[in-house]
Amino acid sequence: MPQSQSPRSLLTMAETGGQNDNAVTGIPEPAPGAEAAAIHDGREDLTAFFTVGVIVDVLLVTAFLYWAVGQWRKTKK
Repeated sequence: MPQSQSPRSLLTMAETGGQNDNAVTGIPEPAPGAEAAAIHDGREDLTAFFTVGVIVDVLLVTAFLYWAVGQWRKTKK
């Protein structure tokens, strides 16, 4: 038995003669390309997330370097 199919889905396919079990469950089929559109939208969300993350990282590193140089100058006097 393939791992991607549960025993219930195999039973449903056997009952329907191998047809799509969405007809039995009442779940409509997704439109062609809908999965690709969902993946593309998810990438745009992640791009914005990582852009904000990079900006925050740059600000933190800049603030740390400013603080470290200030501390170094204090000990140098």
